Amino acid sequence: MSTRPSPYRERALKHYSQQQQEVVVPRLISLRLAAVLWIALAVLLVAVVASWFGRIPLFATTSGIVLGQKTGQQAAGMYIFIPASQVDAVQVGMPVLVHIGTSGPAFTTTVESVTKNALAPTDLRRQFDAGSNGWNVVQEPSIVVKIKTLPQLSLKALAGSALTAQIQVGTRPVLALIPGIGQFVGGTK
Repeated sequence: MSTRPSPYRERALKHYSQQQQEVVVPRLISLRLAAVLWIALAVLLVAVVASWFGRIPLFATTSGIVLGQKTGQQAAGMYIFIPASQVDAVQVGMPVLVHIGTSGPAFTTTVESVTKNALAPTDLRRQFDAGSNGWNVVQEPSIVVKIKTLPQLSLKALAGSALTAQIQVGTRPVLALIPGIGQFVGGTK
């Protein structure tokens, strides 16, 4: 029996077998678009990580009073009243943004001293000699914080003036600003 030569050329068979071994992946998007999408994903991941670890300050807005002269136990100066629940957040040397009265000066100063004992609103009115003007600066048990006065301010001229102060009492994660996510990413520090 004789072997007949194959009707297919050897080169054609080789070419056919190589085509079957190659994996052809369809190109759905261009390489430039793929690179842009990968860069966008990287930027998004960096933003998520930064917002996860980033923190924003929390401020408490409080009220206070300017004493032009010594009253009872308190020396002349500026005093603000922080709710007793935030006693641990306030420390000597912390910055405070102060605004005296409705049209008075605004300035930044620091905490000079902090009392650790909370006082009832009636005790504060008596201790700071509020008088009969219905001084509604304090509505809840509070701690007394004395803030440093600026040398150019005349305490006697501003005596009895109410003041508003903002003091940082903590921080919270940036992600807490997104509605619905704030309850899952942790609380304040």
